[in-house]
Amino acid sequence: MQPDAQPERQNPEDPPHSVANEKHTWKPLRQLNYYRVIIATGFLTAFFENSWTRFVGSQNPEAYLTTNLVMLLSSLLFIAMEIRRKSDFETQVMLSNASDILFITLLSHFSGGLSSPFSILLIINITATGTLLRDRNSFMFAALASLAVLSEQTYSMMQGVSYAAEYSLAGLLGLVFFGITYLASVLSIRMRESEQRVSERETDILNLEILNNDIIHNMRTGILVVNNKGRVRMANSSAEGLLGNIPLQNAPLLKNILPALDAQFMEWQEQPNLHHNAIRQKQGLPDIQPGFRNLERTGDTLIFLEDATQLNQRFQQIKLASLGRLTASIAHEIRNPLSAINHAAQLLQESSLPDADKKLTDIITTQVQRLDKVIQNVLQLSRQQKGPPETIELNRWLKNFCSEFISVNRLRTEQLQLQLQEIDLVVLFEPSHLSQVMNNLCSNAITHSNLPSEQIKIQLICGHDTQFDQPFIDIIDNGPGISSENIQQVFDPFFTTSSKGTGLGLYISREIIESNRARIRYITTPRGESCFRIHFLSSIKQK
Repeated sequence: MQPDAQPERQNPEDPPHSVANEKHTWKPLRQLNYYRVIIATGFLTAFFENSWTRFVGSQNPEAYLTTNLVMLLSSLLFIAMEIRRKSDFETQVMLSNASDILFITLLSHFSGGLSSPFSILLIINITATGTLLRDRNSFMFAALASLAVLSEQTYSMMQGVSYAAEYSLAGLLGLVFFGITYLASVLSIRMRESEQRVSERETDILNLEILNNDIIHNMRTGILVVNNKGRVRMANSSAEGLLGNIPLQNAPLLKNILPALDAQFMEWQEQPNLHHNAIRQKQGLPDIQPGFRNLERTGDTLIFLEDATQLNQRFQQIKLASLGRLTASIAHEIRNPLSAINHAAQLLQESSLPDADKKLTDIITTQVQRLDKVIQNVLQLSRQQKGPPETIELNRWLKNFCSEFISVNRLRTEQLQLQLQEIDLVVLFEPSHLSQVMNNLCSNAITHSNLPSEQIKIQLICGHDTQFDQPFIDIIDNGPGISSENIQQVFDPFFTTSSKGTGLGLYISREIIESNRARIRYITTPRGESCFRIHFLSSIKQK
């Protein structure tokens, strides 16, 4: 499919899970540093606007102000360190939280000790430490905070500022620090594990999506997704190739690409069980066999496009296998009576018969020979074995074919003209099959021309269709051609307009050509001449 956007690939130099690391490390640290600046600024504002917070700096205003300013500057320094990332993540977390414990403990002491709410703010720092640090260092900071609170309480008692009863409050606060640290650590671990599983699932889904897109993009079957109005929403490269390398990314309408396919799509919407025949495209493009399937979730329609030539090859293999079994069982039974009839007719011809009776025996002999030829053609078709394709240089091969055909059929050189390309086109084809097809087509041009032998003209043109990058051979003759009502049936088995023909020559030629991944079409030249064009669809190279 033509994907909307390919997932951005990670830089090989980036560490694994760099996005997850950013989410769980530097980004929370940056937010914590912003919190420090806000808190330090709030403490400073509360110091100067102390009408509603008289306890701020009540014990030692000058020391409180100095500590507050140092805390604000350190917060700004930690922000700069986080932006430039001068130190590793854990070092910055440990330094910043250690400084917070020191500064908040001092601010609490200068504001009345445990009677002020400053020590409660240490819970936020302890929680952040337990969340950001994965090892036991978080419990070390809980211990440092507890020791800081106890030390401040002891110092305050020595100065006579606080009382021994407040020790219980300091001890309880220490227990809270450890409890918060434990809960933060457990929740952090579980959160990381959960997000890691989610990340792995996302990676698996992303990989499956890329794999599915790659499979669909490279599969041989053409895929189209269209809405109810026939507008193409998605398409793979095979669909573009089957439709003549038409770009399908701009959501074109199906009727503007291939009206016959759009007509079958509209018919399918009305009659979903309707069987659709192969669509014949313009010269140079393969016939396609469409298939339709409704996508219930989106309401769109999935259209499968198969190369009808390849499908015909599969059907041909099944057909030839059945035909081989049939002809092997009845050919002998048919030929024996024919031989007896032919032998009896020859004996009658050798006896003295009236002229009228001799004409009847001639008719018997002619029709027996015609029927025998039909059996030979059917046997040839059923016993046909495809050898490995070989590279054929068309210019050299056609020169040899023309000289041989002129010699065998006793034509003049000017009666079989050859027009070649300046560059030699190379195709993949089984050589004996190509020889059989060319002999059949050129022999038909002589047999069905209805002209005296000296007036027959055949022209072979070796060309290269630049639009579709395909070589071709045109077999043009000056005969009466094929009427418009017979063009659709000309390749059908046993169809003939001649009393002497079997109707299998063109049918066998088409089967041979399609078995070599090529196609044959009957067209009319601009001058009104009859022309059979063989398009080679195998791999092509030019010398």
